Amino acid sequence: MNDDTLIAVSAYSGDVAQVENNLPYYLHHGCPVVILSPSDAPITSVSAPGVHCRWVGSKGWAGPQTLVRHRLFLEMLLAFTQSWFLFHDSDSVCLSPQLPCYLYAEKAAWSNEVPDLNLAPSHLLKLAAQPPYFFHRDVLRALLRCAESPPPSYYGEVGGVPLPTDCIDHYHHQLTSGCGYPHRSFLHGASWETTSPLGLDEMAREVRYEGKIFIHQVKSHAALARLVAERACYLAR
Repeated sequence: MNDDTLIAVSAYSGDVAQVENNLPYYLHHGCPVVILSPSDAPITSVSAPGVHCRWVGSKGWAGPQTLVRHRLFLEMLLAFTQSWFLFHDSDSVCLSPQLPCYLYAEKAAWSNEVPDLNLAPSHLLKLAAQPPYFFHRDVLRALLRCAESPPPSYYGEVGGVPLPTDCIDHYHHQLTSGCGYPHRSFLHGASWETTSPLGLDEMAREVRYEGKIFIHQVKSHAALARLVAERACYLAR
């Protein structure tokens, strides 16, 4: 099951409770797991034995330093021997232990692709690549090559960084757009906030009735428990 795959999670020290909450759904794939965090806010260990912890770069939700950190995290993945990578943020999970076969059938840059609501004109498709990400080692190398000179995105950008966001979601879309491999949206993915009752209800509906498994975001134990229960209902249909 999920042969030759590494599960990676991007987080920082303030995410420890969230990582621990979601950890069973990183471990249930039966693959090695690594937690990647910034050097100035590292996660040095988690409760499950055998989980690797590595740190590099600077903390932050947005800004140029976060894009540098994202590239450094991608470089760190190359130190592992696996051929395939499922790369989460600390608030994304995959509800299915078995990863879909279609991910392994094609070398592509997979993510939860969502419409980008930034009103500025863009050279690229108006998308944000939200976690998790899935790619083959060859695609990973291509993403890093592209990071040396990302394709232009928004007009008026500075140094290849889309303005005004400086967000990883947009930066990763730049990398996937210029890496030379297809970029695809998960067939079973949903990116939706679950911190409000309305958002959680919508995500629950997509899990229960549409079989969505690549979930972003999950920030609380209550939200995860609800979605796990909805997944069980979907499988019981």
